[in-house]
Amino acid sequence: MLPWKSIITINRKEIRPVYLQISDAVIAEIMKGRIQKGLKMPGSRTMASTLCLNRKTVLQAYDELMAQGWMEIVPMKGTFIKQSLPEVKQQSLGDVLEIKSEAQTNSSKYDMPRGEHVIDDGTPDYRLAPIDDLLKTARSVSKGLVGKSVLLGNHFFGEASLRNNLSDYLSTTRAINGTKGNILITRGSQMAIYLAFAILLSKGDEVIVGQLNYHSADKAIKSTGGTLVKVPVTPEGLDLNVVEEKAKAGKIKAMYITPHHQYPTTVTMPVENRMRLLELAEKFDFYVIEDDYDYDYHYNRSPILPLASIDRNGRIIYIGSFSKILVPSIRIGYMFASESIIKKCGELRMIIDKLGDPIMERALAEMLANNDIDRFLKKAVNTYKERRDLFCKRLEEGLKEEITFTKPNGGMAVWVNFKNINIQDLVETAQIHKLTLKIDVYEHTNKACRFGFASMNLKEIETNTDLLIKAANAVLSQ
Repeated sequence: MLPWKSIITINRKEIRPVYLQISDAVIAEIMKGRIQKGLKMPGSRTMASTLCLNRKTVLQAYDELMAQGWMEIVPMKGTFIKQSLPEVKQQSLGDVLEIKSEAQTNSSKYDMPRGEHVIDDGTPDYRLAPIDDLLKTARSVSKGLVGKSVLLGNHFFGEASLRNNLSDYLSTTRAINGTKGNILITRGSQMAIYLAFAILLSKGDEVIVGQLNYHSADKAIKSTGGTLVKVPVTPEGLDLNVVEEKAKAGKIKAMYITPHHQYPTTVTMPVENRMRLLELAEKFDFYVIEDDYDYDYHYNRSPILPLASIDRNGRIIYIGSFSKILVPSIRIGYMFASESIIKKCGELRMIIDKLGDPIMERALAEMLANNDIDRFLKKAVNTYKERRDLFCKRLEEGLKEEITFTKPNGGMAVWVNFKNINIQDLVETAQIHKLTLKIDVYEHTNKACRFGFASMNLKEIETNTDLLIKAANAVLSQ
């Protein structure tokens, strides 16, 4: 019998469910040739006893492996790894932990497995999010007459009550006034970004972005036919003098900005710059896609109101998301724009996703109406402020001579400039020190990056910043 307890390691701190960790481990061993096709698997009771787990968890894992085509049941004989799988060259069993570490070293941000020690580029802490309340509300919504109307209705532009309640919410929190006709619900902000550029751009149209910018927005622009026109990022956001020069010189169709906390540098565009940008958009006839990805998190003062709140001529397409309030995997974003733009985007969205997620959207609508989201945000802001303060203090104490940064007045991340350290070297060295840096490396600077603090509690911040400081010193000593 194989040493299943060594092969399948369970990390209960992982967000990934335990049954999926089991199936992941089995698949990994099959791919490495250590579990051969035709192998008879232990019974669910035996495996559960070996791994000290509930039998239902093992049954879920086996169901997952069968659903994916890795295992099969042979009547009267048992459960087997499929005979029809391709041959894989066998390797020695080796040390599982060492193999994982080696894989992490060669992985990118997106396929790097999340270990115990992680610093990301600015995501919320799923442990704080009101997920239980959302799911409880969703279960309630699915029952009775309300459930029938939600489940069977047409929701091409988003569930109606969410559009109505979101309209009120935007008016109250951001002074953005409109009706549900100005709102399209999307599966996260990325879909909204893509739809906006898809209806605005023709092949070759120019779009102004920051030299340092959100990579996924750049990809959306290019995939919809746009040409990137890159503008320097100043301490007050995109350089509007350069924006004006570019607008005079060419035919600018649109501009993508994150003015509240510019992504990735976290700088804020002041009110006077926002008003000037609106004047430029009207003068040179281009649209502004305003991605307000973390407006809800501000620590020192009230945030500056969005550009959309002072737009009087329909130049702004405002995009937001609940992923930073809930968790990234719950994909509920939105777009606020003129009714004509919403209609075009909605018609395009119907081609790829007709119904969205009406049950979850209705549940969120009820949480907005009951002020559950507001109450959560008040607690989360206080928690994230405390984490920001500790994270910045640790950086200042541990890397004072090597880094410069400005403590952000909001958001979930810090933009850090290194004097002598290449970011890619830091990522690789951190992995050796058992710290995973899930961050982007930017083409316009190899000595600056974005460190998130929100997803770590205070103890994790202390531990992970210790590892970060050790990794940085190791790079400096090379």
